[in-house]
Amino acid sequence: MLRKWVLFLIALAALAAHAQTSATADVQASPNEIPLEACDRLAVVRVQVDKAEMRFLVDSGATTILNLNSFKGARDGTIKINAWNGNVATSAREVTVGALRLGSHEVRNLKLPAVDLSPIGKACGGQIDGLFGVDLMEAMGLKLDFERRLASFKPAPADVRRIFNEMETSMAQCKVAFEKADAKTFEECLDPEIVLYTPNGEYRGPAQVVEYMRSRYFQYGPHMMYDSVVRDVQLFGDALWYSYDFFLDTPKEHTVGHGMSMCRKSNGRWRILNMHQSRRETEKGN
Repeated sequence: MLRKWVLFLIALAALAAHAQTSATADVQASPNEIPLEACDRLAVVRVQVDKAEMRFLVDSGATTILNLNSFKGARDGTIKINAWNGNVATSAREVTVGALRLGSHEVRNLKLPAVDLSPIGKACGGQIDGLFGVDLMEAMGLKLDFERRLASFKPAPADVRRIFNEMETSMAQCKVAFEKADAKTFEECLDPEIVLYTPNGEYRGPAQVVEYMRSRYFQYGPHMMYDSVVRDVQLFGDALWYSYDFFLDTPKEHTVGHGMSMCRKSNGRWRILNMHQSRRETEKGN
């Protein structure tokens, strides 16, 4: 029922589809997480609007709308918007927000529509000062984790690179263990839920992966050399995904290929969770 109310208000205030959220985003160096409060099946976050704490209902199917009752000095105006059937004009109140902050992220100089959201507040058992819509979510890089009841921010490229470097440093011994065919040390680098995809088949769990390495590569240890060049890195929660080009030299062959891996940090240690490798070319040795 609440969801229908929200959608009705969004339709009523269609001008929000053109809300001016092209403001400057102040993204901090480190990502953080924001606890979610509950309102029926939707989530609520506490934000600071011009230094005043307010409660916004989060809805990825809406654009940002303010509660007219929470903002004094809203002015009447007619705003042109883009709708599915062309440009339309609608009469609504407009509010200028100097700064809206959620956690360590901030957007500035917003001009947002304001309507009466008091019916939503009644359904939530407390005042709702606005709808935190998809436009602000995109501007801040916000994503929701309903299972953990948290909202988190997409990390900046510098954060991703820093975390990747941390992972690579902590797992340097894994590359050495592979080249030396040290099965025991290499197995400690594998997540309990690891899945390895190869042209020869699919292997699940550390035992199967190590057995495959024994039969395919470890027979050549310590006379192997492996190296890679990273192409793309992305962070998903506690997991780091990256693609790379690699080459592998053994006494029998020289292999060049492409790979994708995912590593996960648990109990303070990085481990390989997923690995997929494809060979582009293989040259047989003498």
